[in-house]
Amino acid sequence: MRKCLRCDEVMVEDYILKTGNLTSWASVVLGKGSGVFSGTKGKVKASVCPNCGEISIIIDELEKVK
Repeated sequence: MRKCLRCDEVMVEDYILKTGNLTSWASVVLGKGSGVFSGTKGKVKASVCPNCGEISIIIDELEKVK
């Protein structure tokens, strides 16, 4: 359970981020290094506060970043 940093409301989790072309869905991936997917660290997910609209972006596999 994530709480909003602005108003301390419980956030609605597991949204995906949509980028680019509106006709297709793609996961946003966190990577490091050269090349498109070089050093992929995990998928990025979003949570939204139903009270103030704050958006929190998180990575699903934090252990790969450490």
